[in-house]
Amino acid sequence: MTTQSGRARGLTVLFATVAMAAACLTPAAQAAPATSYNDCARGLFCVWSGDNGTGQRCEWRVDDADWLAGSRICKWAKGTRVQSAYNHGESGAPVSAYTAADYGGTKMFCLRSGRRANLKGVGTYLRSHTWAC
Repeated sequence: MTTQSGRARGLTVLFATVAMAAACLTPAAQAAPATSYNDCARGLFCVWSGDNGTGQRCEWRVDDADWLAGSRICKWAKGTRVQSAYNHGESGAPVSAYTAADYGGTKMFCLRSGRRANLKGVGTYLRSHTWAC
């Protein structure tokens, strides 16, 4: 049976201690802050690319006839489906969302004031909305 010399054992302990100290000093990766329905300020209609108010968000205070060319551009909506929505408006008005610009295509939902919703399945491409049903 072989045994380590006192010096070799001391070096082993030293290297192990240095390795543990280095691991403790390495900063942990910072997680990106999660978005949620709570990020939709009062007075806004908000949509997200993920369920339950997660992912990328777009928001509006007024009607928008074309999310890709209107007063408030929602860039990700061109190629990403909307998965969730929140009507956090102040007026009490419902919000209707449509699959085409100028309130065309299919009316996908009428979301009452204060309501949140996940869109069924894989979500849907939306292009316009109005504060009415």
